[in-house]
Amino acid sequence: MTHVRIISFNTLFGGRKDDGLGDDAPWKAAAPFLKTLDGDFYALQECNFWDLLGQRRLHQAREQLGMASAYLAEANATTADHRFHTAMLTGPRWSVHGQGAERNKYHHVLGWANARLDDREDLWSIRHLHLNPFSPTHRAAEVEPLQPLAAPGRLSLVLGDANMLGLGHREPDWSPLPPHLHHTQLIRDEHGVLRADRTAADVLEGAGFVDAAHRVGDHRPTGGFGTGDVERRQDLFLLSPALAGAVVAYDVHAEPIDKGFSDHCAISLTLDCDLLPGATA
Repeated sequence: MTHVRIISFNTLFGGRKDDGLGDDAPWKAAAPFLKTLDGDFYALQECNFWDLLGQRRLHQAREQLGMASAYLAEANATTADHRFHTAMLTGPRWSVHGQGAERNKYHHVLGWANARLDDREDLWSIRHLHLNPFSPTHRAAEVEPLQPLAAPGRLSLVLGDANMLGLGHREPDWSPLPPHLHHTQLIRDEHGVLRADRTAADVLEGAGFVDAAHRVGDHRPTGGFGTGDVERRQDLFLLSPALAGAVVAYDVHAEPIDKGFSDHCAISLTLDCDLLPGATA
Protein backbone atom coordinates (compact mmCIF):
# COMPACT_ATOMS: atom_id res chain seq x y z
CA MET A 1 0.00 0.00 0.00
CA THR A 2 1.61 3.23 -1.10
CA HIS A 3 -1.19 5.69 -0.29
CA VAL A 4 -1.56 7.15 3.21
CA ARG A 5 -4.70 8.96 4.44
CA ILE A 6 -4.57 11.76 7.01
CA ILE A 7 -7.62 13.36 8.63
CA SER A 8 -7.96 16.60 10.63
CA PHE A 9 -11.12 17.55 12.53
CA ASN A 10 -12.17 20.00 15.24
CA THR A 11 -14.50 18.00 17.50
CA LEU A 12 -16.21 21.05 19.11
CA PHE A 13 -15.71 20.60 22.86
CA GLY A 14 -14.63 17.00 22.45
CA GLY A 15 -17.91 15.88 20.94
CA ARG A 16 -20.07 16.73 23.94
CA LYS A 17 -22.61 19.43 24.62
CA ASP A 18 -22.38 21.91 27.50
CA ASP A 19 -18.74 22.78 26.68
CA GLY A 20 -17.67 19.16 26.95
CA LEU A 21 -19.54 18.28 30.13
CA GLY A 22 -22.88 17.24 28.68
CA ASP A 23 -24.53 14.72 26.40
CA ASP A 24 -22.19 12.88 24.02
CA ALA A 25 -24.60 12.72 21.06
CA PRO A 26 -22.21 14.82 18.90
CA TRP A 27 -19.35 12.35 19.40
CA LYS A 28 -21.68 9.40 18.78
CA ALA A 29 -22.29 10.96 15.36
CA ALA A 30 -18.68 12.01 14.80
CA ALA A 31 -16.96 8.70 15.56
CA PRO A 32 -18.64 6.56 12.87
CA PHE A 33 -18.35 9.41 10.39
CA LEU A 34 -14.61 9.72 11.02
CA LYS A 35 -14.19 5.97 10.70
CA THR A 36 -15.72 6.10 7.20
CA LEU A 37 -12.92 8.47 6.14
CA ASP A 38 -10.54 5.52 6.53
CA GLY A 39 -7.63 7.45 7.96
CA ASP A 40 -4.20 6.09 8.82
CA PHE A 41 -3.69 9.15 11.04
CA TYR A 42 -6.25 11.36 12.80
CA ALA A 43 -5.54 14.82 14.22
CA LEU A 44 -8.38 15.99 16.48
CA GLN A 45 -8.76 19.38 18.15
CA GLU A 46 -10.82 20.72 21.08
CA CYS A 47 -10.65 17.43 22.97
CA ASN A 48 -12.02 18.91 26.18
CA PHE A 49 -11.89 16.64 29.24
CA TRP A 50 -10.21 13.83 27.27
CA ASP A 51 -7.48 13.92 29.93
CA LEU A 52 -9.80 12.68 32.70
CA LEU A 53 -9.87 9.18 34.18
CA GLY A 54 -6.61 8.08 32.62
CA GLN A 55 -7.48 9.71 29.27
CA ARG A 56 -10.49 7.43 28.96
CA ARG A 57 -12.17 9.37 26.16
CA LEU A 58 -8.94 9.39 24.16
CA HIS A 59 -8.65 5.62 24.30
CA GLN A 60 -12.31 5.12 23.58
CA ALA A 61 -11.80 7.20 20.44
CA ARG A 62 -8.71 5.17 19.52
CA GLU A 63 -10.72 1.98 19.77
CA GLN A 64 -13.72 3.39 17.88
CA LEU A 65 -11.52 4.60 15.00
CA GLY A 66 -9.50 1.38 14.85
CA MET A 67 -6.19 3.04 15.58
CA ALA A 68 -3.17 1.39 17.17
CA SER A 69 -1.97 4.23 19.40
CA ALA A 70 -3.05 7.65 20.61
CA TYR A 71 -1.38 10.68 22.16
CA LEU A 72 -3.08 13.58 23.94
CA ALA A 73 -1.29 16.94 23.90
CA GLU A 74 -2.66 18.60 27.03
CA ALA A 75 -3.44 22.29 26.51
CA ASN A 76 -3.21 25.40 28.62
CA ALA A 77 -6.36 26.63 30.35
CA THR A 78 -8.08 29.52 28.59
CA THR A 79 -9.54 32.52 30.41
CA ALA A 80 -12.84 30.60 30.47
CA ASP A 81 -10.99 27.59 31.95
CA HIS A 82 -11.42 25.45 28.84
CA ARG A 83 -8.49 23.17 28.01
CA PHE A 84 -8.61 22.49 24.30
CA HIS A 85 -6.40 19.41 24.19
CA THR A 86 -5.42 17.93 20.83
CA ALA A 87 -5.15 14.24 19.97
CA MET A 88 -3.08 12.35 17.43
CA LEU A 89 -4.26 8.82 16.67
CA THR A 90 -2.01 6.61 14.57
CA GLY A 91 -2.74 3.39 12.75
CA PRO A 92 -0.52 0.29 12.69
CA ARG A 93 1.43 1.49 9.66
CA TRP A 94 3.10 4.19 11.74
CA SER A 95 6.11 3.69 14.00
CA VAL A 96 6.41 6.62 16.40
CA HIS A 97 10.02 7.51 17.28
CA GLY A 98 9.23 10.47 19.51
CA GLN A 99 6.28 12.59 20.53
CA GLY A 100 5.42 15.35 22.94
CA ALA A 101 3.69 18.65 23.54
CA GLU A 102 4.80 22.27 23.83
CA ARG A 103 2.64 24.73 25.78
CA ASN A 104 4.99 27.56 26.76
CA LYS A 105 4.84 29.34 23.40
CA TYR A 106 1.27 28.42 22.54
CA HIS A 107 -2.16 29.74 23.46
CA HIS A 108 -3.49 26.17 23.40
CA VAL A 109 -0.80 23.58 22.63
CA LEU A 110 1.44 22.16 19.92
CA GLY A 111 1.47 18.37 19.70
CA TRP A 112 4.33 16.82 17.80
CA ALA A 113 5.46 13.42 16.58
CA ASN A 114 8.40 12.08 14.64
CA ALA A 115 7.38 8.87 12.93
CA ARG A 116 8.16 6.40 10.15
CA LEU A 117 5.56 4.96 7.82
CA ASP A 118 5.56 1.26 6.92
CA ASP A 119 9.13 0.05 6.57
CA ARG A 120 10.44 3.23 4.96
CA GLU A 121 13.56 4.85 6.35
CA ASP A 122 12.50 8.49 6.06
CA LEU A 123 11.37 10.15 9.27
CA TRP A 124 8.29 12.36 9.12
CA SER A 125 8.06 15.49 11.29
CA ILE A 126 4.38 16.00 12.20
CA ARG A 127 3.22 19.11 14.04
CA HIS A 128 -0.39 19.35 15.18
CA LEU A 129 -1.61 22.92 15.72
CA HIS A 130 -4.52 24.70 17.30
CA LEU A 131 -3.39 28.29 16.98
CA ASN A 132 -4.44 31.36 18.95
CA PRO A 133 -7.97 32.40 17.89
CA PHE A 134 -7.63 35.97 19.13
CA SER A 135 -4.24 37.41 18.15
CA PRO A 136 -2.61 37.47 14.68
CA THR A 137 0.62 38.60 16.35
CA HIS A 138 0.61 35.62 18.66
CA ARG A 139 -0.22 33.25 15.78
CA ALA A 140 2.85 34.53 13.95
CA ALA A 141 5.01 33.84 17.00
CA GLU A 142 3.46 30.38 17.34
CA VAL A 143 4.47 29.34 13.81
CA GLU A 144 7.96 30.85 13.75
CA PRO A 145 9.65 27.71 15.19
CA LEU A 146 8.19 25.63 12.35
CA GLN A 147 10.23 27.29 9.61
CA PRO A 148 13.21 24.85 9.67
CA LEU A 149 10.79 21.98 8.97
CA ALA A 150 10.45 23.22 5.38
CA ALA A 151 14.13 22.61 4.65
CA PRO A 152 15.00 20.71 1.45
CA GLY A 153 14.49 16.97 1.74
CA ARG A 154 12.54 17.04 5.00
CA LEU A 155 9.20 15.25 5.18
CA SER A 156 7.20 17.65 7.34
CA LEU A 157 3.46 17.99 7.85
CA VAL A 158 1.83 20.81 9.82
CA LEU A 159 -1.90 20.35 10.30
CA GLY A 160 -4.86 21.34 12.40
CA ASP A 161 -7.08 24.32 13.18
CA ALA A 162 -4.91 27.31 12.31
CA ASN A 163 -7.53 30.00 13.09
CA MET A 164 -6.19 31.93 10.09
CA LEU A 165 -6.69 31.92 6.33
CA GLY A 166 -5.01 29.15 4.42
CA LEU A 167 -2.07 29.99 2.19
CA GLY A 168 -3.35 31.41 -1.08
CA HIS A 169 -6.93 31.67 0.19
CA ARG A 170 -8.89 34.48 -1.45
CA GLU A 171 -9.92 37.47 0.66
CA PRO A 172 -13.34 36.77 2.20
CA ASP A 173 -16.12 39.28 2.59
CA TRP A 174 -15.46 40.29 6.19
CA SER A 175 -18.55 42.51 6.54
CA PRO A 176 -20.50 40.01 8.71
CA LEU A 177 -17.68 39.93 11.29
CA PRO A 178 -18.71 42.10 14.27
CA PRO A 179 -16.34 44.90 15.33
CA HIS A 180 -15.38 43.23 18.60
CA LEU A 181 -13.78 40.39 16.58
CA HIS A 182 -12.02 42.52 13.96
CA HIS A 183 -8.67 42.42 15.73
CA THR A 184 -8.74 38.62 15.89
CA GLN A 185 -8.40 38.34 12.10
CA LEU A 186 -8.01 41.72 10.42
CA ILE A 187 -5.60 44.55 9.81
CA ARG A 188 -6.31 47.94 8.25
CA ASP A 189 -4.28 48.52 5.08
CA GLU A 190 -2.80 51.80 3.80
CA HIS A 191 -6.16 52.71 2.27
CA GLY A 192 -8.02 52.14 5.53
CA VAL A 193 -9.63 48.93 4.29
CA LEU A 194 -9.91 46.00 6.66
CA ARG A 195 -8.33 42.85 5.27
CA ALA A 196 -7.03 39.56 6.59
CA ASP A 197 -3.90 39.70 8.68
CA ARG A 198 -1.74 37.14 6.88
CA THR A 199 1.42 37.58 8.97
CA ALA A 200 1.51 34.00 10.26
CA ALA A 201 0.66 32.57 6.84
CA ASP A 202 3.42 34.68 5.27
CA VAL A 203 5.95 33.22 7.75
CA LEU A 204 5.06 29.68 6.71
CA GLU A 205 4.78 30.41 3.00
CA GLY A 206 8.07 32.28 3.05
CA ALA A 207 9.74 29.27 4.64
CA GLY A 208 8.52 27.11 1.76
CA PHE A 209 5.46 25.34 3.11
CA VAL A 210 2.81 24.35 0.58
CA ASP A 211 -0.90 24.45 1.39
CA ALA A 212 -2.45 21.19 0.12
CA ALA A 213 -5.81 22.81 -0.65
CA HIS A 214 -4.21 25.64 -2.59
CA ARG A 215 -2.05 23.15 -4.49
CA VAL A 216 -5.10 21.31 -5.80
CA GLY A 217 -7.19 24.49 -6.21
CA ASP A 218 -9.81 23.67 -3.58
CA HIS A 219 -10.69 26.70 -1.46
CA ARG A 220 -13.93 25.53 0.10
CA PRO A 221 -14.48 26.86 3.63
CA THR A 222 -13.85 24.57 6.58
CA GLY A 223 -14.90 26.84 9.46
CA GLY A 224 -16.51 30.13 10.36
CA PHE A 225 -20.07 28.85 9.86
CA GLY A 226 -21.60 30.47 12.95
CA THR A 227 -23.93 33.46 12.96
CA GLY A 228 -21.91 36.66 12.57
CA ASP A 229 -18.80 34.76 11.51
CA VAL A 230 -17.17 34.51 8.08
CA GLU A 231 -16.86 31.22 6.24
CA ARG A 232 -13.23 30.54 5.43
CA ARG A 233 -10.61 27.83 5.03
CA GLN A 234 -8.83 27.67 8.38
CA ASP A 235 -8.31 23.92 8.91
CA LEU A 236 -5.08 23.26 7.07
CA PHE A 237 -2.59 20.74 5.76
CA LEU A 238 0.75 22.49 5.23
CA LEU A 239 3.53 20.41 3.71
CA SER A 240 7.26 20.77 3.22
CA PRO A 241 8.23 20.93 -0.47
CA ALA A 242 9.51 17.33 -0.39
CA LEU A 243 6.18 16.08 0.93
CA ALA A 244 4.00 18.33 -1.24
CA GLY A 245 4.95 16.46 -4.39
CA ALA A 246 3.20 13.35 -3.08
CA VAL A 247 -0.29 14.92 -2.80
CA VAL A 248 -2.83 12.97 -4.85
CA ALA A 249 -6.10 13.99 -3.16
CA TYR A 250 -7.54 16.58 -0.78
CA ASP A 251 -11.16 16.82 0.31
CA VAL A 252 -13.46 18.82 2.56
CA HIS A 253 -16.16 16.80 4.32
CA ALA A 254 -19.20 18.90 5.24
CA GLU A 255 -21.16 16.20 7.10
CA PRO A 256 -20.28 17.65 10.56
CA ILE A 257 -21.87 20.96 9.53
CA ASP A 258 -24.79 19.40 7.70
CA LYS A 259 -25.65 17.12 10.62
CA GLY A 260 -24.78 19.61 13.35
CA PHE A 261 -22.18 17.72 15.36
CA SER A 262 -19.37 20.27 14.90
CA ASP A 263 -18.82 23.82 13.70
CA HIS A 264 -15.96 22.69 11.45
CA CYS A 265 -15.79 20.45 8.41
CA ALA A 266 -13.34 17.59 8.46
CA ILE A 267 -10.52 17.60 5.92
CA SER A 268 -8.66 14.66 4.42
CA LEU A 269 -5.34 14.35 2.61
CA THR A 270 -4.08 11.43 0.55
CA LEU A 271 -0.39 11.08 -0.26
CA ASP A 272 1.32 8.57 -2.54
CA CYS A 273 4.57 7.54 -0.90
CA ASP A 274 5.95 6.35 -4.23
CA LEU A 275 6.09 10.02 -5.22
CA LEU A 276 8.36 10.98 -2.35
CA PRO A 277 12.00 11.87 -3.03
CA GLY A 278 14.12 8.75 -3.24
CA ALA A 279 11.14 6.38 -3.45
CA THR A 280 11.48 3.33 -5.66
CA ALA A 281 8.52 1.83 -7.45
